Amino acid sequence: MLNDKDAWRLQYHLMPPDGWLNDPNGLCQMHGIYHIYFQYSPNTPAPDGRKARTWGHYAGPDLLHLDFKGVPFWPEEDDHDGCYSGCALIDHDAIQLYYTGNIKRPGDYDYIHDGRESNTILIETKDGVTYGPKRVLMRTPDYPAECTRHVRDPKVWKQDGLYHMVLGARMQDERGAVLVYTSRDGLQWTLQKVLSTPKPFGYMWECPDYFELDGKRILSCCPQGVSSEEYRYQNIYQAGYFMMNGDAPEDFREWDYGFDFYAPQSFVDEAGRRLFIGWIGMPDHPYDNPTDALGWENALTVPRELTWEDGCVRQKPVSELAQLRGSALEMDEEGAVCFADGAGDVEADLTGVQGGWSIQIGEGVTLRYEGGVISLQMSWRAGRGRTCRRIRIGQVTDMRMLIDTSVLEIYFNGGQYVMTSRFYPDYESPARRRLTVRFHCPGAKVCSWQMNTMQTNIDLQ
Repeated sequence: MLNDKDAWRLQYHLMPPDGWLNDPNGLCQMHGIYHIYFQYSPNTPAPDGRKARTWGHYAGPDLLHLDFKGVPFWPEEDDHDGCYSGCALIDHDAIQLYYTGNIKRPGDYDYIHDGRESNTILIETKDGVTYGPKRVLMRTPDYPAECTRHVRDPKVWKQDGLYHMVLGARMQDERGAVLVYTSRDGLQWTLQKVLSTPKPFGYMWECPDYFELDGKRILSCCPQGVSSEEYRYQNIYQAGYFMMNGDAPEDFREWDYGFDFYAPQSFVDEAGRRLFIGWIGMPDHPYDNPTDALGWENALTVPRELTWEDGCVRQKPVSELAQLRGSALEMDEEGAVCFADGAGDVEADLTGVQGGWSIQIGEGVTLRYEGGVISLQMSWRAGRGRTCRRIRIGQVTDMRMLIDTSVLEIYFNGGQYVMTSRFYPDYESPARRRLTVRFHCPGAKVCSWQMNTMQTNIDLQ
């Protein structure tokens, strides 16, 4: 379990009890209980050691009190190389969990065009405790012949009396795509269409999600193989959304411009909110995470509420997160605020600032605005190989910054732009995590709060 001498453990972000965490899966709420499943490899924080990749499970009566419920199921014959990503659908008074069962045949294969099987599997639970048998709904031969062996990550919903599913795919012509299926019973599926762009936009579209906001049709996915630009597509793989024009995905927009954000998934809770959670991590990244040596790696973002405002999707931390705010903190005469436990919440009105500004977060992390560009810069010691990410943003009117010992989530202009990243301050000890934030923003109106710890049952012994 997590080491109680670990100064980087998080206060209000979900993380694995031990081992490796990646994609959020099976997000839902049923009978008042929130369920947050995620990709999980117990006992091994190394990504190349995930021999038993399965799902982990948090559940609780609200988004601030979530208990770890353990591993709901393990790999078996039809998913023996991993219970990969999937989703949840509340149907027939039960949680229907759809996911990809990964199989890699031993031999001299490239595992792109041969050697791999991807089974779409369904498993049901009525209480989040007991799980029924696994049912294989589709196997590799059931997918279109123009697909490679990379087909995965089902997202299922019900609409107009039909079940709908999207699956991420890599096509034989090295084009990323999304497969669209329908079903009358959630068991027998029929391919309806293949969605892609006229010009290839990456070779694989992982983790697809489809939803509507204010009548706008949105296709979210994670394209792999998109060329990096100065202000866009700066990570090795991207996460963003297309606006759907009929069957044409258009106008791709990134969800997050930080170093660590991937594989997001959305769901509608019982209050009717479209909530959204991402993985604070990145596959195949070129930088380090020193919590590896402490037995765990990665985390999930705070739940964000999605809305459509002024021509784009806005992301804002759920309102109940403000319940974790403790005492308000005042700046000292040098414009500094000290968060005594490394966890804070900052809101800034920047409309009164003339020209550029900067914020120093601990030692080695600088958030800067100049000439219409936001930059997040890290020294090697603070970023462990993370260097700089930039957004061309125009005017910045406001900012919300969530700081959680070794995670930053920064929201600009009412959640129009977001940057999520890990960082690693040199805390003296877990008992003395003091993080000083210095504001060089003359004319800004800044409010800061100490953040209290979210209640989970993770054992730190």
